[in-house]
Amino acid sequence: LELSMSVKVYIHLKESGFGFAEKTSKIQVPKSWSNKPVRDVIELFLKSYESSFPDVLAKQGWTIDVLHFATEDGNKVYSNDTVQAALEDRVDYYIKKGVHVREAQQKESSLESEGFVRCKNYGCNKYFKEEENSDVACQHHTGPPIFHDTMKCWSCCKDSKKAFDFETFQQIVGCAVGRHSIVPQTVSIAASPNAPSSSTAPAPPVLKSIEAYNTENPNASSAAASAAKSLQRKSSRKPDGTAKCQRKGCQKDFVVAENTAAAAQCVFHAGQPVFHDAVKFWSCCSDKKCFDFDEFLAVPGCQVGMHDDGEIELSS
Repeated sequence: LELSMSVKVYIHLKESGFGFAEKTSKIQVPKSWSNKPVRDVIELFLKSYESSFPDVLAKQGWTIDVLHFATEDGNKVYSNDTVQAALEDRVDYYIKKGVHVREAQQKESSLESEGFVRCKNYGCNKYFKEEENSDVACQHHTGPPIFHDTMKCWSCCKDSKKAFDFETFQQIVGCAVGRHSIVPQTVSIAASPNAPSSSTAPAPPVLKSIEAYNTENPNASSAAASAAKSLQRKSSRKPDGTAKCQRKGCQKDFVVAENTAAAAQCVFHAGQPVFHDAVKFWSCCSDKKCFDFDEFLAVPGCQVGMHDDGEIELSS
């Protein structure tokens, strides 16, 4: 299962008395990371920090195995919880020293070796032995959970019990009693209440052949003409004699009269930006990978030339 969208988090390292520089990073956690542990996001921040301050944290014993997140209010986040369950969009998280993981996950292997199995009923997840199972052994929910923005609830109890943090959500008591079950649920997460249902979804468009379209639209632009039109550059010149550079990695304002080949005032990137998972870099400078968006924007260009105002003849 994946997040419906990526999550932007603000990560801060602000600890006095340890002798290392403070840092704040804006990290866009992609939706493909929804089932990864929070620990992996902390590690992303550490990689970004160490690229600027090599070995500083390690010398102080601040390594990935002994760090966790905490909110501005001091609420700790379990490092072995999943991104989907634990991190909220546009929230500030602070790096703190100390191990903070769920002990239940550490006990799983020993329980399984003793013949216990985990209940698959919604909201239970307890370990049990079948010979000790009964019709009143399991208190559980009858429907899957709903995660919508910061709100969390069970679909079977959505009208009465809502939570806005994961720990409170886990404490919502089940609404049904029955036997423990090892049958996996077919639906792990219910659709958001704002998600369009299949009954209201628009019908798929009717596809037509190129020949049929051209017959019905004799004056329509050809594909080549449309492509050429989309590639037309627009002038960024202003009445006051300035313009905004359109080259990637520059985007600076400049005086048109001073924009000459001899001046060569523009430092830009010749390639394209690449965003892969949480990594960001320029295709022309693939050796300079960033995890923080502000650091990515600060990567200096690799070529020098005239500013592009949409009217100059580009040679590079």
